[in-house]
Amino acid sequence: MSLLSKVTSKISEEAKILPNRFLGGFMPMGAVKQNPRTNTTEELISSINAHAKDNPEIAEFAKQIKDMNPKYLGLAQDIIDLSNVQEFLNTNINLKQASKIPGKTNFGIILNQLPVVSRENPAALDLTQEVINNSDATNAKFFLLKFFGYDLAKAKGVSEQIKATSEIVPNIAKDTLSGGYTMDYTKNNEFFNFIMHLCSGDSKPENIKILSHIMTSIDKICKKTSPKCNIDDIRLGDTKVIKENMEALPYLLENAEAQGKNIDLSGFLTKNVNLN
Repeated sequence: MSLLSKVTSKISEEAKILPNRFLGGFMPMGAVKQNPRTNTTEELISSINAHAKDNPEIAEFAKQIKDMNPKYLGLAQDIIDLSNVQEFLNTNINLKQASKIPGKTNFGIILNQLPVVSRENPAALDLTQEVINNSDATNAKFFLLKFFGYDLAKAKGVSEQIKATSEIVPNIAKDTLSGGYTMDYTKNNEFFNFIMHLCSGDSKPENIKILSHIMTSIDKICKKTSPKCNIDDIRLGDTKVIKENMEALPYLLENAEAQGKNIDLSGFLTKNVNLN
């Protein structure tokens, strides 16, 4: 018997539901930093088993826990919690809405994909956790519905792109979700499409990582100007050339800011330009 199986057996009779970390007073919207879970494996399994007593789809998932990478039990708990969050907003998303599969909800379909995806393509679950930890509940639920509509277990071919994209989720959230509530899913779509564009098989993982430095520099330096940066130029560009030109990025942005110019940043970074 595995350690996880022993733990499951030991605590099954003392199941206790963990507090829902997405409830409690006013919840900020947009690019929101959620503190990562610190629950133990025992606490998470206990909570999931307690939920399973009242929900057959969670009960189905609980039977598969022993086959799942325990690293992602916190994500499973987050998805359960999000399914129990209903906002009084035009954009409220009910994960427990019936799916196209008879007898299944969207929530149940998502939850029961976790064990196989945790084994076959764990990078997809790491990305999902980053999205949940860096955006509001509406965006997290929107992402879950769209992302798990793909066959993630078979998307191992883009795992390196997914890993690189996970590292810049906070930057993407700030870039796409800031600016106030719009009463629709425009920003959520922009966020999701940005993520999926980077996760494309033709993206260069090293270039995706460079994007983090570009976006951070723009946010730090550009207060009056808005540099143009074509994402395709960066993700598909010559990595060596972009890295060489990145050395001049702070100088370029500071100079453009001083002059009030909106420069073609991606055009500069993807060409072998020497500013000396």
